[in-house]
Amino acid sequence: MFVPLYIRKIEIWLPGEQKFSLKREFNVPKGKFSFLKRMYPLRQLLCNLMDILPYNSNIRFMKNLFLLSISLLFALGLKAQGPIDGYMKAGGETDFALSYGYEHYEKYYLGNMLQDTFNRTYQSVNLFVAYGFEKNLGFVASIPFMWSDKENRGFQDGQFFIKYRALEKKMKKGRLDYMLAGGITTAISGYKVSPESSNPIGERPTIIEFRTLAQHHFNSGFFVMAKTGVSLKIRPNTQTAIPNLIRAGYAHSRFYTDFWLEGVFSIGAKANEVPLGQEGSTFIKFGGTFYYPIGKYFGAFINGAYTAWGRNIGISPRFGTGVVFKIPPRKIEDKK
Repeated sequence: MFVPLYIRKIEIWLPGEQKFSLKREFNVPKGKFSFLKRMYPLRQLLCNLMDILPYNSNIRFMKNLFLLSISLLFALGLKAQGPIDGYMKAGGETDFALSYGYEHYEKYYLGNMLQDTFNRTYQSVNLFVAYGFEKNLGFVASIPFMWSDKENRGFQDGQFFIKYRALEKKMKKGRLDYMLAGGITTAISGYKVSPESSNPIGERPTIIEFRTLAQHHFNSGFFVMAKTGVSLKIRPNTQTAIPNLIRAGYAHSRFYTDFWLEGVFSIGAKANEVPLGQEGSTFIKFGGTFYYPIGKYFGAFINGAYTAWGRNIGISPRFGTGVVFKIPPRKIEDKK
């Protein structure tokens, strides 16, 4: 059964922008106002407003129209942070990011012993894709191409995840999301590894991944997130790692920025004899991201990170930049 719903007036206030109003009439299934989320072109707006605010009253709501997926902003740091963040794609929405990364170190922890006899540079180009099956279910993939010299180059370790939002709790001052994710990290080419190479780009692993996270979005635009999980390596050797990450930032219609701290702990890892050997790494890293939109469906970002301490890891800064492109969901006609 359908009943008419007339939204008399919605006033949207954005930080640093002028107010604008929208008026529209919909036919909505009785008792199921979530159907409004499927209507276009108000789809993105209603997805966040209609479930928590009165339908027939004047609304004054500070909303960040961050049109490009925040998840893409971390494509540059996937080797460490992973592709799972606290944002979901809308149903039918697809985002792409193409990024370049540069990392150089002269000091490397072989086990707990810091060696300063290395001079290694790694560069990479990464393609990241995020797709939303619907607002609570999505897919993300990362395909990196990395090189350290003329002989050591190729497609490195791809990551493929299914992501699910298990809880979305609306609060007076924001929203709390709880998410689960599972996937796999696996080599997508036969690049050289140690000991056949003294300067490998990886170890050709196969890792079963599980993640869980909670993120609180404040109405002001600030957010905080905490993530943990487990990485079960089944090749080339069996090993378990526990990744942990905390992130805080601010999302505005005109820019986005964040800062994060990450700790990854490998259980029972022995000391590597050469950099990027087959034993797992333990490390603490910190970094940040800055994003600037250059249109409705396009933007650019820069980010950086620094490895402060670790085991079987190089002490190095990492810098990068990238571009983001968004394909909006298919237009859905309003039912009359």
